[in-house]
Amino acid sequence: MKSSEFFKGHLLMFIGTVFFSFNFIMLKYMMPRWMNGYDATFFRITGALILFWVSSLFIKNSSIDKSDYKTLFFSGLFGLFPFMIFFNMALEYSSVIDVSIIMTSPPVLVVLITMIFDKVRISMKNALGLALSIGGAVFLILVGKTGGDTGRDMMGNIYAVISSVAYAYYLFSLRQCSKKYNPISLLRWVFLAAALGAIPLGIIFLPHAPLIHHPSFDAILILSCIILFPSFLSFLLIPKAIKFIGQQLVSMYQDLIPILATILAILFKMGKLHWDQPIAIIIILIGVYISSAEVKKAKDKEQSQLKQT
Repeated sequence: MKSSEFFKGHLLMFIGTVFFSFNFIMLKYMMPRWMNGYDATFFRITGALILFWVSSLFIKNSSIDKSDYKTLFFSGLFGLFPFMIFFNMALEYSSVIDVSIIMTSPPVLVVLITMIFDKVRISMKNALGLALSIGGAVFLILVGKTGGDTGRDMMGNIYAVISSVAYAYYLFSLRQCSKKYNPISLLRWVFLAAALGAIPLGIIFLPHAPLIHHPSFDAILILSCIILFPSFLSFLLIPKAIKFIGQQLVSMYQDLIPILATILAILFKMGKLHWDQPIAIIIILIGVYISSAEVKKAKDKEQSQLKQT
């Protein structure tokens, strides 16, 4: 691997991680003062959808195989859409720190979903990693207590777990298509499918949103940043980073999100660190590390066998 490509891959992923971390703070600021989780879902998905389709006018798009449209449809409607709506609802009801910690679990959940759908036998180490990650999330849910606007709501944390499962399915379902098509050609169809769920939400809830009745320049500016950076650009940066440094190194950056989100939440006075949160993140990250190491070991073994044949 060239050093320049290695640097580019890490730079792209770090920028994407910063965007994702600020996303927690921006969404928390907007909800429920200017909109609720349903409104946020509508704005994020439809806004990014428009950007992907406009961007597709300026590039040479990949030709999508007819057999892959079904995959893109399921990825968008049953992966991306529930990921976004439950993520937004989690932030509306729970704390930035709790949600960011729980959202480190998708890498382990991807392993579980892969084993279920591909009927792969789970190893003891993978089972241990999965148990630790789920245990850390359950620990956080049970210990967290309801507070004020930046309080810790049990239901909000449960929404975060559901969002993590949906995101894991999204990553799993697109694993083959991501290798075949460029990101814009791929994601414009995925977001179009997700919009089938988001647009009805907009029709029902958007007329009641405070942002519609009492528009604010600051709120509109922040919403525009939410759509442009974490909802659009970050989704473009990840596939490019994977090309340069590989999926294993890219997945490690997810572990930085709760650290950055926690720092930002404290700086912007949107949360404070409780005793159970560092414990939960350590438990979850140990589970992610064990599971990731086992996956890497299996892949290395597979590649070694292919070389021998």
